[in-house]
Amino acid sequence: MASDARGVVSVHDAILALIPAILALAALAGAVLSWSWGTALAVGSVPASGTVGYALFYNPPAGVGEN
Repeated sequence: MASDARGVVSVHDAILALIPAILALAALAGAVLSWSWGTALAVGSVPASGTVGYALFYNPPAGVGEN
């Protein structure tokens, strides 16, 4: 859920932005290192999956009024 204050990015918003950034960096690294796209995205999916796991299980979003 977005924060009430404008211009403030919550942890969960940052995590949502980080997931495709990790995959884009992996694709870029794969292009530079001449890896196949499948290999590059498989390598990038490991930290991206860890980011999703962190967001869901270690620091889950709270419902409205639970903070």
